[in-house]
Amino acid sequence: MSETYALREGPYGRVVVLELRDDLVAHAHAETQFAFWLGGGRSAANLGNDVVSYSENVALGTNAYESHDARLLDKEHPAVFLVLYIAKEWLDKRRAASGQSFFFSTPHIPISPRVRQGCWRVLDAVMSPHTAGAEHLETEIESLISAAIEATEAPVGVRPVTRLPTLDHRLRAAIAYMRAHVAEPISVEDVAGRVGLSRAHFFTLFRDQLNTTPQVFWSAVRVEEVVRRLMLRDEPITSVALELGFSSPGNFSRFFKEHMGVSPSTFRRVASTQNLNPITGIASGDGLAA
Repeated sequence: MSETYALREGPYGRVVVLELRDDLVAHAHAETQFAFWLGGGRSAANLGNDVVSYSENVALGTNAYESHDARLLDKEHPAVFLVLYIAKEWLDKRRAASGQSFFFSTPHIPISPRVRQGCWRVLDAVMSPHTAGAEHLETEIESLISAAIEATEAPVGVRPVTRLPTLDHRLRAAIAYMRAHVAEPISVEDVAGRVGLSRAHFFTLFRDQLNTTPQVFWSAVRVEEVVRRLMLRDEPITSVALELGFSSPGNFSRFFKEHMGVSPSTFRRVASTQNLNPITGIASGDGLAA
């Protein structure tokens, strides 16, 4: 089965063009995410009680670590997306400079004319070899994210959290512990005990403050570490898999694809071209390559 993937990376995070051929499990990202359906089979995403049906008029917005999935409603046709993974550090600077929240109060992003035009400009910057360069793309991304946030001022379905949360100190300690032990076979109960919480209270904190579960968050931390290692390009993929506790390269490849929609070998191959050219282009292929 082939997959199509294009990627640009910069201070803002990552922008990808992804052809999705299989459902994605409930997952989360360390970054704020904006997903725009470009065409192909119809798709939907679940975020708690919210269901976002991608269309010409609706995109998806998720804040960092919010649990969501992706479902292909037409299994015969892949869906193509433009997806922005916006880094926290970059957003924090924009928040400080502009006073704008850069926080999605609803996962339903109405596609206003400004949002639509911004999506096509970002897509052109990712795909065209004649793009003005990294600064141009960064400017277009900031404009698009601002437009998407503004488009939610009259939201379809507001989530309980409508501002940036102040995390409980025990939750911050748990997150730090997960990151420090990302390659170890720890359980949710282990982490909860480390920060002095019962399993039930631990789940409640994750639900109320991050709109996710500890298990989904733990998977997100592992994916974050996998992406970091794959971007280094000096470690065989099989070594990455085994060092992060996967029983086999096949299990590792399946885990990564269920969360990112692309195989680890394709992700690395496309990402590696950034040292040669600011435009990564399109990669096709599948499988696990060491």
